[in-house]
Amino acid sequence: MKGILDGVKVLGIEQQVAGPTCTMMLADQGASVIKVERPGSGDTAREMAPLLKNESGDVQSGYFARFNRGKKSVTVDMQSPEGQAVLWDLIRDTEIIIENVKPGLMDKLGFTYEKIKEINPGAVYVAISGFGRSKKYEGPFSKRLAYDIIAQAMAGLMHTCGSDPMGPPTWLGFALGDSGTGVYAAYAAMLGYINKLKTGKGEFFDVSMYDCMVALAERSHNIYSFTGNIVNRGPDKLIAPWGPFACKDGYVALIVPTESMWKKFLTAIGHTELLDNPEIQSGPGRGAHMETLIRPIINEWLSDKTKIEACELLMASGLPCGPIQNAEEVAHCPHIAKRDLLVKIPDPVVGELTVVGCPIKMEEHEAAYSPLPNLGADTDSVLGALGYSPEKLASLHDKKII
Repeated sequence: MKGILDGVKVLGIEQQVAGPTCTMMLADQGASVIKVERPGSGDTAREMAPLLKNESGDVQSGYFARFNRGKKSVTVDMQSPEGQAVLWDLIRDTEIIIENVKPGLMDKLGFTYEKIKEINPGAVYVAISGFGRSKKYEGPFSKRLAYDIIAQAMAGLMHTCGSDPMGPPTWLGFALGDSGTGVYAAYAAMLGYINKLKTGKGEFFDVSMYDCMVALAERSHNIYSFTGNIVNRGPDKLIAPWGPFACKDGYVALIVPTESMWKKFLTAIGHTELLDNPEIQSGPGRGAHMETLIRPIINEWLSDKTKIEACELLMASGLPCGPIQNAEEVAHCPHIAKRDLLVKIPDPVVGELTVVGCPIKMEEHEAAYSPLPNLGADTDSVLGALGYSPEKLASLHDKKII
């Protein structure tokens, strides 16, 4: 079955996580993705742990495997004039360009959007950076480097994470600054492609990690805008009960967002007398009395129950809840199995890898998963399709341009 993006040509001038996440999402839906890498070393993600070995000692990076399935690898020395000529040929033959190299590098090498638009007027160009690339919206941080933790920190996410209001800010535990930005970049690419289909014209999309993380942290920023209050770490002040609560074998996640659910919750745990207390008949009211009155009651009710038992009792009363699971528990979750979310892909080094697949499910189409590319494995076939002769390819190889 062909993917929705079957036949769409994508060029990934990319490294690490954000750009590769975006192009992997497009590849899963059938797009033909060419990943541009440095000759000899490739994407720096190829050298990062965990490193998986086969019986011959050949190594595959598990880090690289997370974001690069389904692509073709073409190696090009972008610093050399001949390599730049190769890259221009690739740009001329593509529809969508995803780029997330060091800020300023593409312009320095002469690959400005203005020139790209002259060469390929219909090209959709998605530029991913830490703090933005558009001259129209250029801010004082535009030249800064950014990694995930920097974007999380500056956007306000880390300020709100952590159970102790007096404790330190906490990293979210995964690279949302990278992967979340990659998802926004894929959204931008599809907007651009739709516009191209409607008008025949390309567009430049400026996707900033900082912007994307502020957008994902909208709750904190909108609450401050509406009320002037800063959302801090620790128990929530607007919705309660809310958060992780300890059972005898782990934790459950609870949320009681409405007054009708509050009544159901108290009935389920056998404490309807709390309905007579007027001070806790609202989310903010319960938030103010959470630690002194409500949490001890919930902790006592949960103390002799497993997390599965607690969830079953609460769900039987129509309440949302869920066990807090680790990766091993998710790997064996029957629902995840039925959703076909953890998928097996062939791998040229270790034979087979189980990876997290596409979370979007469709009735008439399915995501398609292809192996990871070996470094430069597709250079000759891709350039040959552009008209490069065997002699030309041999010359470029000899000069280490490709």
